[in-house]
Amino acid sequence: MGLLEGLSREQWQTQAFAEGDVWTVTTVLAHLVESERGMSIHVHKIRKGEATLPENFDLERWNAGLARRVGDVSPEELMASAAATRARTLDVMESLEEGEWELTGRHPSRGEITVGQYYETIHAHEVGHVRDMREALGV
Repeated sequence: MGLLEGLSREQWQTQAFAEGDVWTVTTVLAHLVESERGMSIHVHKIRKGEATLPENFDLERWNAGLARRVGDVSPEELMASAAATRARTLDVMESLEEGEWELTGRHPSRGEITVGQYYETIHAHEVGHVRDMREALGV
């Protein structure tokens, strides 16, 4: 969040990379928020003994539809959403009982992983995309 606080409107629109569509700093943050929410839903389903993904889930198609799903959202709204999403993630982590960390579910790119590995994935995903944003912004 420290990287993003104080960015100008122009910096928020800086291209981070192109994956089909152009992803700006704004798009990348929206993707991180949506991804963390999605993986948190997976953890919730795993805890309830439910399947995490439909059999025909296509991660590339899902990522390509990001702009359509997110819509036109301001940087301030995105920052607030990111903070709220992280707070919920941490609350759920705190509520996990010892044996729940080893429960498993199907992740779209990693396959069958534990709840603990879901949280490792959230972290690694964020680190990678923060690197993308830093490079795009030249910081």
